[in-house]
Amino acid sequence: MWPTGMAALGVDLKGRIPAKDQCSTGRALGRLSDIGWGNRLRPLLAENAPDGPVPDDVLKAAVAVLADWARSPGGWAPNVTDASPRPVGVVAVPSLARPQLVGSLAQGIATIGRLPLLGTLTYTGPDGTHGARRSNSAQRLRALSDAFAVSEELAAALAASPGPVLLVDDYTDSGWTLAVAARLLRQAGGEQVLPLVLAAAS
Repeated sequence: MWPTGMAALGVDLKGRIPAKDQCSTGRALGRLSDIGWGNRLRPLLAENAPDGPVPDDVLKAAVAVLADWARSPGGWAPNVTDASPRPVGVVAVPSLARPQLVGSLAQGIATIGRLPLLGTLTYTGPDGTHGARRSNSAQRLRALSDAFAVSEELAAALAASPGPVLLVDDYTDSGWTLAVAARLLRQAGGEQVLPLVLAAAS
C-alpha cells in the first residue's frame, strides 16, 4: 500500500500498489540489529565509513544468499518444483554515499552469476541528489517519488532481455527506495523485480 495523504504532498500515488508495479519479496544478507552478519555489516555501512569495493567475504556471502534463494520454493534453480524464470540480468540502485560498494556488489553478482549487468538507475534530483530523510513514510516517499529515472540505455537493455531482474542495493530501511525503483523498472518493461541487499534495518 502507498502511504495515505500523498495527494496533499503533491504526489499522485494512493491505495494499493498495482500488481504490475510491485517488486517481489527480496533477500538480505543480514539485519543490522543482529549478531553475526550484522556485526560485519554495521561498520561497512556506517555513515562515516569510507566507500570502497565490496569485500570478498561479503560478496561471497551475498552470492551464497542468492544461490540459496534460487534453490528455495519458487526459486529458479532447475530442480525446483514450479520454478520461476531465472533472472536475466542485474540492475543497481545508484548510491551517492557508497557508489563503489554498490557498483562492485552488482558487478560481482553479475560476474559470478553469469548474468549481464544491465545498468544502474539514475538520479533526477537537483545535482544528482535526492531528499530521503528519516521521517514518516509519506515524507520519505515524497522525497523518493521522482528521484530516479530509467535511462535510454537501461530501458533498451530491459527490452532486449525480457524477464526477471535482480535489483541490488546496499541497505533497506523503509523499503520505499526499492518500491519506487521496482515500479520504474516494471514500467520500463521489467517482468519481475527481485531485490537483493546487503542489510535490512530490522
